[in-house]
Formats: sequence, C-alpha cells, structure tokens
Amino acid sequence: MKRATTLAEIKRSLNPKPLKLEELDEFFVETSDVRDPQLSRRDAIYDRLDVEPNAKVLLAGHAGSGKSTELVKFQAEHADRYVFVRLSMIEDGEAGNASVEALLVLIVEAVLREMGARDVRLSEKTLTSIHGWFDETFQVKQEELEYTGSVGGGIDSASGFWGKLLGVTAYLKADIKTGSGLLSKTITRENKRLPQLAHQCGLLIKEAQLALRQGSQELLLILEDLDKVTVGEADDIFIENPAALANLPAKAIFTAPISLFCNPRAAVLDPHFVVETLPMIKVDDQQGKPYKAGRSVIEHILSQRVDLEAAVERRALVLAIEKTGGVLRHLFLVLQQAAAAASQAIRRGKREKERITEADVRYGLNRLKSDLLRRIGVMGLPKEFEGISTDDLYQRLKELVGKPQRVPADNVNLLLLQSHALVEYNGEQWHRVHPLVAEHIEMLTGS
Repeated sequence: MKRATTLAEIKRSLNPKPLKLEELDEFFVETSDVRDPQLSRRDAIYDRLDVEPNAKVLLAGHAGSGKSTELVKFQAEHADRYVFVRLSMIEDGEAGNASVEALLVLIVEAVLREMGARDVRLSEKTLTSIHGWFDETFQVKQEELEYTGSVGGGIDSASGFWGKLLGVTAYLKADIKTGSGLLSKTITRENKRLPQLAHQCGLLIKEAQLALRQGSQELLLILEDLDKVTVGEADDIFIENPAALANLPAKAIFTAPISLFCNPRAAVLDPHFVVETLPMIKVDDQQGKPYKAGRSVIEHILSQRVDLEAAVERRALVLAIEKTGGVLRHLFLVLQQAAAAASQAIRRGKREKERITEADVRYGLNRLKSDLLRRIGVMGLPKEFEGISTDDLYQRLKELVGKPQRVPADNVNLLLLQSHALVEYNGEQWHRVHPLVAEHIEMLTGS
C-alpha cells in the first residue's frame, strides 16, 4: 500500500482491510485518546493477559471500528514476549460456517503452520498421538490428502507426523471453507467428540508452549472476524459451548460482536472470558455537536493514506466524515465510491479537475445508505426474534433519532446494532442512529 495522490490510487489506499505489520510505521495513527482518554484498550488487554494465566479476552466493537488494526499494533508492541498465532474466520474458514469445532481445527492447523515457519520442533511422540486421533476420527483417505499436496513451509504432507497432521488439518480447513460437511458430521454433540477434539488441540498447544518457553516466549492466539458471524453462531460458540475455547492452555484474544453482550444470557461469559470493548471514534458528542478531536483524528487517518488536499475538496471531506458517524469502514467505502464517480465524470468529459467533489461524496453516501436500509428487516432471522416486525424496527428508530442515549439491550435494539442502523460509542456507553439512517427516518417523519 502507498499513499494515494490520484483518484485511481484511492481504491487501493482505502482498502478497509487492517494494516499489516510492515505498514504500521507509515500508516498507523494512534486513536486511543479520542476513543477513551482514560485507558488505552491495548494497554487494558495487555494488563488482562499479564495478570491471569491463559486469560481469554473478548474484544468487542462494531465491524469497521478498527479492532484488527489495533491487534496488529498490539502484536508489534509485544513481539518480544509473545509468539502470535493469528487466524481469521473469514480468511481461514467461513463466517457462515462458524462453530466451536471449526475453530479448534483451525487453531491446530495454525499452530502447526506457525511453529513450522519458526522451525520450532515439537515432540514426535505427541504429534504421532494427535495424528492418530485425527486419522481414526476423520478417516481421510490418502488420495483425498493428495489434493492438499505440499502444505507449505517446507513440510510435505506425506512425510513425518508433523506433515501428516498438517495435511489432515489442511484438508479439514478446506472442508470448513467449502461447507462440505465432513467436520460437522463427524464432531457432534451426540457422539461427544467435541471434548476429545478440544483435548487434542490442548495437547498440541501445551507442546508448543513448552518449546517456546525455552526462548522466554509464550504462545498467544488471536482469532479474528468472529464479530462477523451470525447471532446464532456467536451464541453457540461463546454461550452454549464456552469451555472448549476458554479451557485451552494458552492466552487468547477473540474478536466478538457487540450483539453478544446484548444477550440476556451474557452472564454465562463471566467465568470464562474477560471483555474489552473498542470504543468507536465519535464525530459528534452526546449533545449532537461536532467532536473536533474525533474528526481531526479521522482526518489524520485519511491523510496518511490519501493526499487530501490534492484529491478531495474540503466540503466533501467534512461531509464524508460527518455522515459516516465514525465507522471507518463506511468512510473508506464512501470515498472509494466517490473516487470512482469522479473518475467516470472525467472520462466522460464532464469535468477536468481530478478531485472528489461534494456531489461525488453524496453519491457514495447514498450507495451506503441504500445498503444500510436493506439490512433493516426481519427476514430469515432465528426463532428468538419471532414476533418482531420491520415496522417495530422503524418505530424504534423514530423514537431514537436525534436523541443520543444509552438504549436497553432488547432484541429490537440488538437487530438495529447488528445492521449498523444503531451505532454504539462504547467509551461512554451511548448510542445514536447512524447519520445516514437518521436522514431516511427524518425524511419519513418530515422532521
């Protein structure tokens, strides 16, 4: 990634994916003070992990609030103490096929791969035992493994129990991504194989911990994109079956959806996890007045990625920041759409200056607004939301628009939070209707 100076470069520079380790020095902007001036969430997470052996942290926050980038920064700050094993439910698995058993398999695969990349040798006896369980349980045929082939890192899936085990888990990883069902059919609650799978995962982690501690480091798991799974999947992973992940013999950070904590059974989490929320960056305060510090930091984030003076008119920039409500992902997407609209206007000879205008931003905002409004509905929801209508959602929005406040954790507000129609500013625990959704509600009510 490089800083954009032209419209064509904006799509790449405003990619909403988190920064990579090697990009931090050039592009990272510290946001802790405007999120919560009393306590940096990265410091809070470090303290939690430091105090409790094998602590499990749930890092909550809206999609697009910057959780993943904060975790990359955390990794850079503590690389001397921890060996990080990172995996993503989207990149390594499938967000629509998330389950405890899938996560455990992905953890085994990721630990094996990370230890192999670092040339950390593990006990062949332990690997043989773990492979024996996987081989007996899943009975993956050799010809099926051949499709996996070489599993990378100089490890051949046909030689040594390290390679054999990595070959099996790589095959299961592909099964998770495609949803073909081998894992879900084999590991069921009825046959009680889930505790066995958790045990095998724990054995591998213990072996990795023993090896790493010889170099005065320890393993730390980071499981990302669990904030993007469905309500039912999050409930199943963290509330119905919390012990499988909570009892793993390693410290871990899991991203988690805000909606998880609106669940009336969320108290089940307390014995197993510690919760940290990443506050959204406010663009307005609770009285509805512009929050200059927050807007300034957001502009700084953009200026690291885009030459704003050259590429964006000032009024257009202010409008984009104001109307996306501090949701960085939304802001990036709006400016990408605006850049595309501006480029097309130039190609068609409608303008000469290569710069995003207020009209371009308005186009991007309208596209985002349409996406947000499409999500406000009840089609296909789980049984626990039965009895709630789309009219109920809109009625609640009408009650809340223009009145930033802390809202009760009921199912209507849970659905609005999930759809981004309602945004939570976690540092001070208050909510507001997303500015673009508020526009639509105000139009409907004529206010």
